[in-house]
Amino acid sequence: MHYFITGASGFLGRNLLKRLIRRPGNIFCLVHDQISEQRLVEIGQKLGLESDRLIPVHGDLRQPGLGLNAESQAVLKGQISHFFHLAAIYDLKADAEIQVSTNVEGTRNAMACAAEIGADCFHHISSIAVAGLYRGAFSEDMLEQAERLNHPYFMTKHLAEKAVRDGCPIPYRIYRPGIVVGDSNTGEADKVDGPYYFFKLLQKIRDNIPKWMPMLGLEGGRLNLVPVNFVTDAMDYLAHQEGLDGRCFHLTDSNPYRCGEVLNLFAKAAHAPPMVLRFNTRLVDLIPPHFVKTISNYPPLREFGQRVLDEYGIPEEMASFFNYPTRFDNRATRELLDAADIRCPDLNDYAEKLWDYWERHLDPDLFVERTLQHKLANKVVLITGASSGIGQATALRLAPSGAKLLMVARDPLRLNAVKAQVEERGGIAQTFTCDLSDEEQSKALIEQVLAEHGGIDLLINNAGRSIRRSVEASTERFHDYERTMAINYFGALRLILGFLPSMAKRRQGHVINISSIGVLTNAPRFSAYVASKSALESFCRCAASEYSDRNIRFTTINMPLVDTPMIAPTKLYDSVPLMSVDEAAEMVIEGVLKQPKRIATRLGIFGAVLHAIAPKLSEIIMNTAYRMFPDSEQLTQESDSRAAARKEQMISLAAMMRGIHF
Repeated sequence: MHYFITGASGFLGRNLLKRLIRRPGNIFCLVHDQISEQRLVEIGQKLGLESDRLIPVHGDLRQPGLGLNAESQAVLKGQISHFFHLAAIYDLKADAEIQVSTNVEGTRNAMACAAEIGADCFHHISSIAVAGLYRGAFSEDMLEQAERLNHPYFMTKHLAEKAVRDGCPIPYRIYRPGIVVGDSNTGEADKVDGPYYFFKLLQKIRDNIPKWMPMLGLEGGRLNLVPVNFVTDAMDYLAHQEGLDGRCFHLTDSNPYRCGEVLNLFAKAAHAPPMVLRFNTRLVDLIPPHFVKTISNYPPLREFGQRVLDEYGIPEEMASFFNYPTRFDNRATRELLDAADIRCPDLNDYAEKLWDYWERHLDPDLFVERTLQHKLANKVVLITGASSGIGQATALRLAPSGAKLLMVARDPLRLNAVKAQVEERGGIAQTFTCDLSDEEQSKALIEQVLAEHGGIDLLINNAGRSIRRSVEASTERFHDYERTMAINYFGALRLILGFLPSMAKRRQGHVINISSIGVLTNAPRFSAYVASKSALESFCRCAASEYSDRNIRFTTINMPLVDTPMIAPTKLYDSVPLMSVDEAAEMVIEGVLKQPKRIATRLGIFGAVLHAIAPKLSEIIMNTAYRMFPDSEQLTQESDSRAAARKEQMISLAAMMRGIHF
């Protein structure tokens, strides 16, 4: 008894091989080229399958008779008991023409080949997709009753199975698995598909929203998920039972979960907040179809929906599964499998394993080249405040990236010293001496950069000024507010406005603004500083809404207290555990690589959330801190004993709230 398999190197194929190697006989596998042959050899080695039992056969699924040469046909003729046809396009996003040639014509070619070599039985791996979006229960003997086969995947799987039923010249068996996911024991899978498309969204929710916060979600129809080990165990068993030729087998879950329940199971596995309130999308069916179609085709709504799906890598076709209307009658197959104790496991029992394997092996972020060299090679990066502190540390960190670093600061001597350090590390640097609070100097800088470089790819607005002084002590110091706004807001704004047109023209660009944790916590004694940083954040939120579709990103980094020359005048901070400039630079690097909307510490996020849900409580807490520590001028006048007590208070508070602006 020997076997022939198409698609042996695919997900189902590899798992079926694990079962077939327990049985006697050789396994002949269709391979397209040397690369696929080598892949097959590697699979055999991992399975511990002897090379003389796993035999590659060169051919082409799209060629008549699979393109086998006369020698291969002679070797196979009369030797094959089971011909397994697994090769197909299992991708909702695949081109329609490719799906037709592979799924439909490929199946016809496989049947012709099986007949030519005299195989005893043709095993066709179909799919529940053959039912289309049939409303109601779909039995194993149904096919022509399928409805709404609009999508190429549904249609081609339907036509492929119809070709087998209508024209297979030898005995056949058909297997219709549900939506195949990873192994229920190990979680192992080979690609992002089906429910995996929503994992990235769940991951982002988990990383940004506390687990205890209830979420609003969708309910929808039942999603029939089956683990690959159940499918291949069932195929192996059913293929070797007598008297089952001409039958179709539903390899499905008898009690599938609804879409909302599925997402909640994976949210639980991801430690993400659950969707407590779930809108039943089936209620849409109560709305007249022509009205739904009109609304869904409204251009702004379509564009909005597509942008959201693109952002999280979810194919538009997945929307059809939210209201999946079909139930699959598998009673006859279940009776056969029960005799062998083969049962589809409950998703609740293995969802965590699927999630864990995805996050460790299939998360798209793992395969994105995240090195600075890949991200910034030959790009133009402008850094303000580059002569010291965070700006200097960031420039040194970016030096090996291959980017052209345009470093801006007021002090030419210190700026040139940093340039030398950058070049020592293999970087490319150019310096610009400029006071960004001066409109004419800023204008000249922008014109020079545009003339020499045509624009920039990344703008890091780091230059800034901080003033620690209470409002009460500032009533006669309006100039404090003017000078902080001049550099922190207007200085950064001039650069953004100056470089945005060239970014928009090229449809790419990124702006990173170094802001403060004080914006999130409403830190007392920093009204001038926080107001200027808040103004810049507000502007960029508005600008991001306008430039999002032109691939221009804005990132805000709410830095905690960093050990830079800017805070040196405040001796109170000598007792505070500060973030180093190198640690701060790593936050900037995270912004460069991931381009998030915001990067902030947990303390900063907590402060913002507390102010949003309990503003009075937040005010009382910050007022208490305000009264504990006076202005810098008052500190210098305190007695030694009072200063020692103040220092002890600072150390205690800083231990609880690292890095906050006091």
